[in-house]
Amino acid sequence: MKTKLLLFSSLAFVILCFNGCTPEEVQTTQDQFKPLIIKVTLANPIHSCSETDTQIIGNALQVLCSYGAQELNGLYSNQVGQNQIVYNATALTNQSLSLIVHYSDVLITESNPAAIYYCNTVTTQIFFDGQVVFEQSRDMGSEDGTCGDGFEWNVNVTLP
Repeated sequence: MKTKLLLFSSLAFVILCFNGCTPEEVQTTQDQFKPLIIKVTLANPIHSCSETDTQIIGNALQVLCSYGAQELNGLYSNQVGQNQIVYNATALTNQSLSLIVHYSDVLITESNPAAIYYCNTVTTQIFFDGQVVFEQSRDMGSEDGTCGDGFEWNVNVTLP
């Protein structure tokens, strides 16, 4: 029994010695992660929204990605006047990145139940390791074609 225990302990020690990460390997892996900044900016800031018996005004920007979801919405007074959503993270070279950007600005009144949409320029910028790797703007805000790029934008980028 003692021999089996000694043999098992020796074998476990050998396996740990060969399979364990050295501090240099851990540092190398950590060095592969580089800073990533995602900015989605509106040319005109979020305005206040309301829902009354006579009108509905809606103005919101949403960004969804693997780093979470963020929103600027005119229903919240502390978000009125804001125009930018920013993610700060880290990522790896050759990593795929997907964002979904929604922007809507609509007015519906009792006297005119057809939605009236307003357009806004939405700019998405992606910075990786201090360099701009993606920058593009769209004319967004509508679901009816009033704004050239609608209300949803899928952004797919592979980091260099």
